[in-house]
Amino acid sequence: MIKVQVGDIVEVSLLNGRFTDVGEVVKIIPFCGQNDILVKSHRIIEADPVCFSARQVSAVISRGSERNPLESLIDEITRG
Repeated sequence: MIKVQVGDIVEVSLLNGRFTDVGEVVKIIPFCGQNDILVKSHRIIEADPVCFSARQVSAVISRGSERNPLESLIDEITRG
């Protein structure tokens, strides 16, 4: 399982890769011995974050600690 932190940009994969989404982890929720994560989607335009299991993370695109404030601002602008 891939370790994620709040602020990371991750790719999640469901249904054996038939559905993938990319977004920023906004909250980590411990649940029954595993972590669920709230992801603010970059592909699905929604007001609320979507909940995924940490097991569904297929890749970490960038770490929150590695991004500078300008990159974060660009992410916000491109998401709308």
